[in-house]
Parts: sequence; C-alpha cells; structure tokens
Amino acid sequence: MDIISSNEFFEISREGEIAILDIKERVFEFITDLNLSNQLMEFITSIDHNQDIKALVFFNSPESMSEEKYDAYIQDILDKSKKQEGKERPCFSEKNTRFREINILNKLIRNIASLQTIVFSGLQGTVVTPFIGASLVADFRYAAENAVLSMIHNKYGLHPSGALPFFLSNFLHHSKAMEVQMTDHIPAETALELGLVNKLLQADDFRAAILEEVKPFTRLNYCTIRDTKRLTNFTRKDLNKYFEFEASLLNL
Repeated sequence: MDIISSNEFFEISREGEIAILDIKERVFEFITDLNLSNQLMEFITSIDHNQDIKALVFFNSPESMSEEKYDAYIQDILDKSKKQEGKERPCFSEKNTRFREINILNKLIRNIASLQTIVFSGLQGTVVTPFIGASLVADFRYAAENAVLSMIHNKYGLHPSGALPFFLSNFLHHSKAMEVQMTDHIPAETALELGLVNKLLQADDFRAAILEEVKPFTRLNYCTIRDTKRLTNFTRKDLNKYFEFEASLLNL
C-alpha cells in the first residue's frame, strides 16, 4: 500500500489500480474546511483520466459519522437565542459553516459522480443523513453487517442533504423514497433489501473485505470502464439541476 496523504481527518492511499479514501474522525471539521476539502478535490481530480487507476474506494471509520458527532456539530452552529417552533427551518448562528458543509459536500458528490473509474463506497457504524446520500453516488455500495443509516435530519427539522432525495428517487419508487427519508433508522439488512447497498460485509477488517470485492472489477480494460461509466451516468444528468434547485430552495 502506498500512502499518498494522511492526517487526523482522512488518509489517501493506493493499492495497485485502486485508489482509497479512508475517512477517519472529525468529519464535520474537514467537510467545512476549505483547505482540507480542497485536498480531497485535488485527489479526486488527479485520478480522473488516469488510466493506471480503475477504481476509487471510500469508506468511514465506525464512529466518524455517528449521531453523536452530528449532534455536536449542529448544536455548535444553531442559534440558541431563537426558539425553534417546528414550523420553520432552524436558525443558525454560524450560517456560513452550515452553507460550507452543504456546498463542499455537494461539490465532492458532483466530482465523484463524474469520475470515469468505478466507485465503491463502504459504510460502518451509524451513518447520518448527509453521508448516506454521499455514499449513494458510488457505483457499488457496501455496508458492515451492524451498520445503521440514521435519518437524523428529521430530529432537527432539516432537509435531507447529501443529495439523498435525488439518489433515493432514482433507486426507489417515489413513495418508498419518501418513507425511507421519514424513518428514523434503517438497519443494514433493510438497506440491502431496498437495494441501497449491494452487499453486507463483516465488520471485522472491513477495509480488507471491501478491497476483495473491488479487485475482480479491475480486470476490465480501462476503456471499457470509462465508456460504461459515461453511458450509465447519462441517467444522472439532472444531478447539477438538483443541486441548483436545492440552493435556490435554501437561499445558499
């Protein structure tokens, strides 16, 4: 394994034809930090059109996207001087932080969606709304057997971010997509039944398990992967329009 970049937030590495992004801790710090997020953007840009890389894998550490981390992040930026009546969107004292979170994550999703390599995502532990959505941009999705998808945006009266409505409406019938987003928790087994993940993997040595799933796909020629991605991505041509609509809705 060749480590390209590593810090307390994430590690970027490479194993042969596979590029790997391991999301560690303090995810809400780096997803709202322009310098750190730009490092990820540069990494994603660098592997596009690189014929030596056929796959990108990104996955999280079990505690990095938990409800506790989300609660702490939201509590830090909420405007506590204004009573939340439940009829309007919550007010934020740190609006710029909230807007950066949404805009940076959306930019990452757009960049990953446009990649010509095969993209694989892995989810461990409890994963909150924005990163559920972000995981769905992958071509293949895996989850640890004990993973839980948390629609925590409902707790705060927030919209489902991370392009979750866009991807769910492509994967599921409209009414099922609505039901999923309005449910508090989705266990990994249910996510598998719904087709939101391709396979459940053992939590022990999750990283190695994902890479074993990825390796068979790298036998394909780069041009086959590239053209298959280009054609299959045709169905995602409205993703940019979705983000524009979200921005207009939220006055971003």
